[in-house]
Amino acid sequence: MKRLLFLLLIIGFSAFAQKDSLKLKNNDIIVGELKSMVNGIVIMKTSYSDKDFRIEYINVKEIYLDQSFLINLVNKSHYLGKVKTISPGIVEITTDGMSFDTKIENIVQLKAIDTKFWSRFTGAIDLGFNLTKSNNFNQFSLGSNLKFESEIWNFSASYSSLITNQDDVAEIKRTEWSIEAQRFIYNEWYAIVDVSFLSNTEQALKGRVSTLGGIGKYVIRTNRLYLGVRAGVNYNIETYFDETLNKKSTEANLAANFNMFEFGDFNLTTDFTAYPSLSESGRFRLDYNLDLKYDLPWDFYIKMDFALNYDNQPAVIGNDFDYIFNSGFGWELK
Repeated sequence: MKRLLFLLLIIGFSAFAQKDSLKLKNNDIIVGELKSMVNGIVIMKTSYSDKDFRIEYINVKEIYLDQSFLINLVNKSHYLGKVKTISPGIVEITTDGMSFDTKIENIVQLKAIDTKFWSRFTGAIDLGFNLTKSNNFNQFSLGSNLKFESEIWNFSASYSSLITNQDDVAEIKRTEWSIEAQRFIYNEWYAIVDVSFLSNTEQALKGRVSTLGGIGKYVIRTNRLYLGVRAGVNYNIETYFDETLNKKSTEANLAANFNMFEFGDFNLTTDFTAYPSLSESGRFRLDYNLDLKYDLPWDFYIKMDFALNYDNQPAVIGNDFDYIFNSGFGWELK
């Protein structure tokens, strides 16, 4: 009996010792499995709650991680290792063959390195519908994204569709998708390959397939915001409803992305991409996106987004600009 009791105590202690733990500034202690810390939000799974805890990282006073994490610091360095608090405001990061101390606020991202393939996926899907009695106007929108992250590789895919109908006006359809791969090189620099597609009846564009190769860098990356830039070259194959306008072209790709988070339940993302043509004299295109998201309980959210496309040499004269505004309701896979 004593031997059995001793064995149970050892097992219980081992199970506890293998858990991650956080101590908050209000002195609450949370023990469980830290799944990630991204955009200033810690996701913590515990055995005593069916729902994962979402904790603002600025409220974390001490941190003790038993499992290995991909650790990003404010100085743009990356490490694979463990983290533990050793004194007020100071943590020790231990990697294979080395360890060093840094301030707890210098950690801007934590991603658990899980051996389970499916646990590395995150995604979201949202729907929107607008209906107006006047002119029988109706609009349906669908958006989705899926991401896979590992130590040095990131993969992402996205899809969006918009269909608009009203009396005495031709149906408007816009479909867009992209598949992207990133490989981190050094100190926040990464190589990128992207394949995307756009179809837009408003611009008489039956389909544009673009293949991008380039490099990017996270210029600013903190617990509250990040700014990234990239440059590359696009090769386009464009088909129009008027087949005489079909063409192939090469253009530069200059882009920037800005994301603000840790502002309550609000999240703002905006990006623009400029495409000065390398093969067509004087042609210039521009894409701009703005997303606002408000988080709701149980991983649901409300979203509003704005997208703008500009082409100074459009297939249809006068259709230089095309823009859409959407609002919808969605759910995230975490």
